[in-house]
Amino acid sequence: MLKTPTAHWLILLTLTALAVVLTRDGLTGNALLAPVLLLTFIKGRIVIDHFMALLPVGAPWRWIVLGWLFLVLGLIAYAFQTT
Repeated sequence: MLKTPTAHWLILLTLTALAVVLTRDGLTGNALLAPVLLLTFIKGRIVIDHFMALLPVGAPWRWIVLGWLFLVLGLIAYAFQTT
């Protein structure tokens, strides 16, 4: 049986591999943007909640870090929309 951190790490590896597969399937531009950003958001949540151990922490601290994740992903999406 896998320990929880190992399972989270394997999930992160799988999501990263899935993002690579999406980029190699010929998807480009906006068709690629949403799925890759969604995978990145899921990976970010796993890192924030489990590796940074913010899941049991009070809401303000978690929301600050999640807000930063949304900001970065939003800026990436905006950058791809304007080009």
